[in-house]
Amino acid sequence: MHIPDGYLSPQTDALMGIVSASVLGIAAKKTSKTLSVKNIPLLSVGAAFCFTLMMFNVPIPDGTTAHAVGGSLLAILFGPWTAAIGVSIALVIQAIFFGDGGILALGANIF
Repeated sequence: MHIPDGYLSPQTDALMGIVSASVLGIAAKKTSKTLSVKNIPLLSVGAAFCFTLMMFNVPIPDGTTAHAVGGSLLAILFGPWTAAIGVSIALVIQAIFFGDGGILALGANIF
């Protein structure tokens, strides 16, 4: 589900942003050690696949939406740390360019 802006308090948005940024920093460090250069295009295709799956939204109560993610497939192919980066990239693109979820709630959506 994508959490829109204004759905969570600003304090919660800030806390979740800090937590998600910390986890993504750890994920980037671990991914740089484990992901080979030849697998970067495959990760890009996997992130694009996740992005495509997330564009098919189903409305649910309380003004938000639910959808498939595809992060499990990335985790199977690359491991959980690399999958976290791939799905986060898809979430950032959706929030900025398509208004799916909120910019302030991005940390909560990534988490």
